[in-house]
Amino acid sequence: MALSPPKYDGVMRPALPLWSSPSKTRKNEVVVELSHTQPPPLFPMGLQNYVSPHMWETRVRAITRMASQYSKPVLERSWMFVAVILTFIAPIVAYYDFIGHFDIEQIDEDRQNQIIWQARLIALVVTVGLWVVMFLPIAIWKYMGRVRVNKMIDRWAKDDVRSASSYAAIPTWKVTMPGMFRDGIVLAVCFPAPPSSFELENLPPYIAPPTDAAPSYEATKRFSGLQGDSKFGEIPLYNDAKEVVA
Repeated sequence: MALSPPKYDGVMRPALPLWSSPSKTRKNEVVVELSHTQPPPLFPMGLQNYVSPHMWETRVRAITRMASQYSKPVLERSWMFVAVILTFIAPIVAYYDFIGHFDIEQIDEDRQNQIIWQARLIALVVTVGLWVVMFLPIAIWKYMGRVRVNKMIDRWAKDDVRSASSYAAIPTWKVTMPGMFRDGIVLAVCFPAPPSSFELENLPPYIAPPTDAAPSYEATKRFSGLQGDSKFGEIPLYNDAKEVVA
């Protein structure tokens, strides 16, 4: 039975069968939590084919140092507590302060309703203003830290591509920055998973692993010499005797 060669599409590129679809690629992931108060975690053995121990320690220390610059848990939580208190107190103070400028008893009912709605609008504006003033600086600060860390990881990815050999698998680094209520830095490194036995057994025939090759002539000759026989089966391999033709 002849082996069918790979099919090509209209632009002479081999059409990918279902088993080799990129969306079917399995990946492994190593996830560790980093902290500037603790030493770097031990080198994961699952990354030994993709990252050297020295590179692992260097990059983990760089990530921890840069991400920790944008994490001040005590200051952030204190700032959040003050912001929440002001959010409840400031609108109430602004509401009653605005109404206090008017003598409600000397004003008709329509004018009273108008003043109350104006006071509510002022309280709403004060609340939104407090949110912007109190939360926007922290959001911008956190965003700047995430941008810096992502740029560093992108630079590493470019270095890995330049230094890797052809068709070599390159791991993907991803960092989750610490939040306001979470101090830890989460590092996730994704790398291709080795093919499973099912995938190896279902390879197409034209790329299936070869069977055991037949021994070469020289190897068979040496083996036959050790056995004292100069035949491979019923076929003579060589004949040292010279035949004389009468």
